[in-house]
Amino acid sequence: MSLTYPDLAALRTSLHVPLGAPETHDAPLDRPPVRIFILGPRAESSLPNEIWNQLCLLFPSAYLQVIMIGPEASLPGISLPPEEQAKPPVDEEEELKTLTTWKPKIRETAMEAWTRNEVALYGVPSYTTPVNHQLTIVGVRSPYADVHERFGPFDPYSDVFFAFNPGFGFPSSHDAGIPQIASQAEWGSVIPLILETKCALFVTGFSAEDVERDVRSLEGVPGVSGEFDWVLTPGENPFASLKWDVAEFDPRLMVKTNWGIWGIRGKRFLISFNGSMLIALLSR
Repeated sequence: MSLTYPDLAALRTSLHVPLGAPETHDAPLDRPPVRIFILGPRAESSLPNEIWNQLCLLFPSAYLQVIMIGPEASLPGISLPPEEQAKPPVDEEEELKTLTTWKPKIRETAMEAWTRNEVALYGVPSYTTPVNHQLTIVGVRSPYADVHERFGPFDPYSDVFFAFNPGFGFPSSHDAGIPQIASQAEWGSVIPLILETKCALFVTGFSAEDVERDVRSLEGVPGVSGEFDWVLTPGENPFASLKWDVAEFDPRLMVKTNWGIWGIRGKRFLISFNGSMLIALLSR
């Protein structure tokens, strides 16, 4: 016997399990927010809030939280670590003359009237900005694995993860001979945690070769290989940027940001009870 979506909805209702954040105009106090986790943000974390506010126009009945987590996340001045606040202003032109290796600068993000410092909540440099009654922006400067437990429990119906051009298949800068997704100092400690939540993870790549490299890197990685189901098979992203950029890692290479996209989630299992089949959501 196969279960349809209405069957599953009835099952979850009978078990008193909430169905996530429906598209209703009810007060958000009685329903969870849709949490959008962005892993390893760089440029994304320095975008003006007006850009993120476009999500409210696309989903006018949803209550959204955009949560950006990574060691290079931009922060407002109120949340910067003390050592960064004490640094004098730097002349960027003079700094470029002395650099031997170029590295993208972590820019300070704008601070709004309601921005508050959240280091006491997350234990690391972080902030929260309530943009409006529908949207809240959260920034956390930390490796994701260090703060994963602070955001639980997770709900596959209302939580989703994104990794924009993460470079899973690129050589690790910490462990020679393996890709970044296999390195415990990089993505190797992160992806298994996400798969355990059963929430969807969407990944983008800047070219067909980049997408293929990242997908192939999943093979043979403990805690990743064989532990996921496909949500979206790899392919060209119809909403990709139309702008060509120079690749940060090789100025001879032109890339199109978010050219391709694919998605996975932690594997679900079928369990047999007296000859009938019941889908067991192991995240519960």
